[in-house]
Amino acid sequence: MGPSQSQFRLLSPEDRIVYKQWLRGGLLFYGSLLALLVFAAIANHSLTAAPSNVAGDTVHTAAISARK
Repeated sequence: MGPSQSQFRLLSPEDRIVYKQWLRGGLLFYGSLLALLVFAAIANHSLTAAPSNVAGDTVHTAAISARK
């Protein structure tokens, strides 16, 4: 966690700047990582061909197997 409000007031101005930059960088990094993972999940879901009729696909697979 970060400093509490009372601890934050006790920090020097330079330390406040460093803390705010560190916090901003962490939020930017993890926010970007989360956005990338969400994009990958959506792309995976939209590009993966899901069978529209599971029973029909099963019957089709059984018919192919029976021909062999």
